[in-house]
Amino acid sequence: MSQSERYRGYHGSAERKEEHLRRAGEKYRARKRQTYAWMGVQEGHRVLDVGCGLGVDTIPLAQIVGATGQVVGIDLDEAMLIKADERAREAGVDKWVEHRLGDASTMPFEDDFFDAQHSERMFMHLPNPEQVLSEMVRVAKPGGTIAVIDIDGATISFDTTENDIERRFTPFWSAIQRNPYAGRQLYRLFMMAGLADISVHVISYVGHDLDSACYSLKWTDVEKAALEAGAITGDELDRLIASIERADEAGAFYCSFSMVTVIGCKA
Repeated sequence: MSQSERYRGYHGSAERKEEHLRRAGEKYRARKRQTYAWMGVQEGHRVLDVGCGLGVDTIPLAQIVGATGQVVGIDLDEAMLIKADERAREAGVDKWVEHRLGDASTMPFEDDFFDAQHSERMFMHLPNPEQVLSEMVRVAKPGGTIAVIDIDGATISFDTTENDIERRFTPFWSAIQRNPYAGRQLYRLFMMAGLADISVHVISYVGHDLDSACYSLKWTDVEKAALEAGAITGDELDRLIASIERADEAGAFYCSFSMVTVIGCKA
């Protein structure tokens, strides 16, 4: 039995997923506030959050636009949308926040409708990022801003005394994603979509919580893919896990990755 059975990744309860997303939202609050400022979100604006999930962004955006504005979030996870509605009610912004079940590649909104749009860590899941960005451009007002934030999967790494094994193991995070290099693609996608005033912001994220890191990494899926491909052996996997657990027990666990934020305006 592999030591890694405790690292179940996203294979757990809905409550665990909700808690992970909530904690991530709190951890990145300052960075998110900066993104909203780059987007130019103001009181009275109409704002769309594409891939809104639990409402981590729709609620603070609603607090900025106020009751004279409107925030809409769309997502394919109905359970998360129900939770997002509950959280909006608790925050007292539910009168001007709506969470809709919908496909981002065919959005049910009029042309030239939103003042600002936001999407975080959704493009990595898309087989058709060009189509989704095209829809975001369509529903943006002239001069409206679009902000997309995503990971560059090639930058994921964690410190271990088993560096050779880690370098053979970590790339399998990218192997199990639909679009693992979404972050690095965004500038090109924005340029090809005809957006103007494009800016790029790259932030390196550092983590010291082993359990949270393994959850985010979807460890169980990554290890299965690496083992099935023959990139590592079971013994090597156990050595890798033992190494990072020793670091964690000593309070010295370290992992990092780069998040890319690209912002542009509809001409």
